[in-house]
Amino acid sequence: MKKRTSILSLAAVVVVVVLAGLLAVNGLTIGDEFNNIRINSVGENIRLGLDLRGGVYAVYVAPDPGQEDFDTLMDGTIAVLRDRLTGQGFTEASVSRQGSDRIRVEIPDVESPEDILDIIGTPARLEFKDPEGNVVLVGADIKKAYAGIPDGTTEPVVFFELNDSGREAFAAATADNIGRAISIHLDGEVISAPTVENAITGGEGIITGMAGAEEARELAMLIMSGALPLDIQQDEVNMVSATLGEEALDTSLKAGVIGLTLVMLFMLILYRLPGLMANLALCVYVLIVAYALAIARVQLTLPGIAGILLGIGMAVDANVIIFERFREELQGGCRLPVAVRRGFQNAITAVIDSNVTTIIAALVLMYFGTGPIKGFAITLFIGVVASMFTAVSVTRWLLTCAVALKPDGDLKLYSRPFKNREPSGFFTRYTKIFGGISALILAAAIVLSLCGMGMDMGIDFTGGSMLCYEMRQDFETAEVEAALAELGVAGANIAKTGEKGNMTQLQIEIKSMEDGEALRGQIREALSRKYPNMSFTSIGQIGARAGQDLIENAVKSLLIVFALMLLYIAIRFDWRSGLAALAALAHDVLVMCAFMVFFRGAFQVNSPFIAGLLTIVGYSINNTIVVFDRIREMAKYTQYMDRPRAEIVDVAVSHTMSRTLNTTFTTLLTLVCLFVLGVASIREFSFPLLVGLLAGTYSSVLLSGQLWAFWQDWARARKKAPTGKKKK
Repeated sequence: MKKRTSILSLAAVVVVVVLAGLLAVNGLTIGDEFNNIRINSVGENIRLGLDLRGGVYAVYVAPDPGQEDFDTLMDGTIAVLRDRLTGQGFTEASVSRQGSDRIRVEIPDVESPEDILDIIGTPARLEFKDPEGNVVLVGADIKKAYAGIPDGTTEPVVFFELNDSGREAFAAATADNIGRAISIHLDGEVISAPTVENAITGGEGIITGMAGAEEARELAMLIMSGALPLDIQQDEVNMVSATLGEEALDTSLKAGVIGLTLVMLFMLILYRLPGLMANLALCVYVLIVAYALAIARVQLTLPGIAGILLGIGMAVDANVIIFERFREELQGGCRLPVAVRRGFQNAITAVIDSNVTTIIAALVLMYFGTGPIKGFAITLFIGVVASMFTAVSVTRWLLTCAVALKPDGDLKLYSRPFKNREPSGFFTRYTKIFGGISALILAAAIVLSLCGMGMDMGIDFTGGSMLCYEMRQDFETAEVEAALAELGVAGANIAKTGEKGNMTQLQIEIKSMEDGEALRGQIREALSRKYPNMSFTSIGQIGARAGQDLIENAVKSLLIVFALMLLYIAIRFDWRSGLAALAALAHDVLVMCAFMVFFRGAFQVNSPFIAGLLTIVGYSINNTIVVFDRIREMAKYTQYMDRPRAEIVDVAVSHTMSRTLNTTFTTLLTLVCLFVLGVASIREFSFPLLVGLLAGTYSSVLLSGQLWAFWQDWARARKKAPTGKKKK
């Protein structure tokens, strides 16, 4: 590549990155204010999840999925729920099928989360009865009901519209009962008993006699609440106030900016000019992910932001692998252009293998995950694919352009003086001690669990309600316990949470869905006398079945991820490598669970923990893959063919130690920023990730390769050993 071409290429990349960044942040308007074309910014096109913008979601389950024509009934129920929410003014609400027997309802930007459950609460059984008690209509016959004022009048009424079957039945009933009342029953209780003034034959009618507009709206809502073709039950509810969602978004973005800045600074200091090229490629990575989320209209959630930031760590990971091989070539005396080419060639297999294993975990999460976990899996998948592209293509091209400017330039611009760690046997000599440390950690967790101090299972698993209030001042948990006792609630788990230890948030966990929904207003009323500034922020409600499904899906996901990784590693390496890698993964998972036991008072096992666990299963194996890739490379050299496998492992770990420490540190930077600056739900997600990342580094360096070496040497010794049989 010529020098002039390199300069123009680098300048073009910088200009494109700057323009794409400005377009992503500000958008573009072409034309004047009356006649223009508007290109929205990335932020305007990315759909924010409820945990970032505030709102309500509820999950309903059909208790009898085996009934006849079930799919048609599910589709009809979804359509009715969607029409009901649109009729109430929630035009951005989404209603979708989740799995085979569930319906997920999401309503963003709700100003009063406490009131919205009255609209999307558990649908009731609606019946219209004549004076003799005969059922004339049921909820499935109601097509639409809404409050309004007829033309030429000032009296609010309720308009209703029937489907074809309801039209005929109601025409006959009203014709037979003129001057008499047809009562409307909801769950057996009469909510209205209007008198029939004339026969209603067109399928449309009005209910008069409302005391005001509020009564008309309430009656319309109650009628629509029972107009469902399928009997479904509420199994999960979560509400987040808009204020809390905005705070979560702001703190997460702040953590992301700080983490990205620290990572770029680290890369620049450590790798110098290649680090600068990597940072430019990292800007390309961020833009690719942002535009991909905007174009695909992926719903961005808090775990999704964590997935993006984790993707930054992975993007740097690939660059670190490449740059370490590049530095090795420079150390061997290669000229800069040759070192770039060989560095990428030697690193490409490790980059691909380590990222494919993470992609496997992301795909499994996408298939089995729901809600925020699925959103996290999608952003993680996009991030990993983008990181592979930028590391393998963009960084290589940028570094090639930089080297072409001065092929025989000062090597200090490209690498600080370094030398691979000389093998000393340290990494294989004390394997029993390192394994014993892990065994002690796991044994301590088992003992605590047997003593009744095991992991604190959140309501995601046990079922129940989690209510959160912003107190805006310090409070005593004893006062909350006394208030709950007066309300007849026993066994509630009360905790103080809050940003930066300000102890302003009250969190109440109740092992019951019904109690949580009934008490959310009563608790506020009981405590507001002493804490007048308190406000409701969120409620999470999980049914017992939802918790059971979460456990089943988590186990399925783990088994499938383990099986797919074993297959992939066995194909790419050998089956003993696959088993050793899975043993290391099992170690990392168990250590994560052990630390959840040790910190049971601070963190609960819930959906974010499951997402973090599966992420570590996909990510912590990266270090192991890099070590195994170096083992595979060294095993081909003549001087190592007849040497004990343990010696090869020690050399491989020694030569990859710099890469392992650097990539672990850069990923830790982003995770620590998330943990320190993020809201409570992000900390619940980032804590197991931090533990898993450190455990994964520990097992990759000190356990996995050593286990492989033990099996290999044992197999070689067994093959060489005499059979003990004598010839006759």
